[in-house]
Amino acid sequence: MILGEEKATIVADTIRLLYLRGLTQIKGGNVSFIDRSNGLIYITPSKLPKHNIKPEDIAVIDINSRILRGNPSIEYMMHLEIYKSIDEAQAVVHAHPPYTLSAIEAKLNLDTSILMEAKYKIKCITIVPPLEPGSRDLAVATAKALAESKCNIAILYRHGIIAYSSIDPYDALDTIEALEDLAKITITIYNLKSLMLRVN
Repeated sequence: MILGEEKATIVADTIRLLYLRGLTQIKGGNVSFIDRSNGLIYITPSKLPKHNIKPEDIAVIDINSRILRGNPSIEYMMHLEIYKSIDEAQAVVHAHPPYTLSAIEAKLNLDTSILMEAKYKIKCITIVPPLEPGSRDLAVATAKALAESKCNIAILYRHGIIAYSSIDPYDALDTIEALEDLAKITITIYNLKSLMLRVN
């Protein structure tokens, strides 16, 4: 069993990896990890540079939205709504992966069958329409989309993506990386096919 402060350490490590892997901006993205035994949620803080977040910086809120420690991410409501709506959710990661967002904007089909890792990590992908970041509307719409679709990833249109895991934040990050790799491959295939058409 992973204890509270261990969860804080994992959250801090995951957000650092998210930034270092180019999946969010220096002050963008957020990560959380819930303790289902007591309803406490360990979540990244607002406004701090993501590459240097320490376990002691991690905020703590409860399932009823009470802030118990620190200054939680402005997207904390989205994390809360996902935990309330999806019993199996143990961790939530929100990122801004550029290739995934580019592929969605270009209306490319992200076919998981072309990448084995994506096929096994991604249940399906649902899309949430543009809504104000940090708003209750976005929180409710995202949780509803994930719960109703049974997908483990939602595209927040022209904003970012959010993934949940039934294991831990590292697993949610792994799912996001699989999607971003799929987007890179999809865009590369599209460009190569376009080039071949021009050559021929």
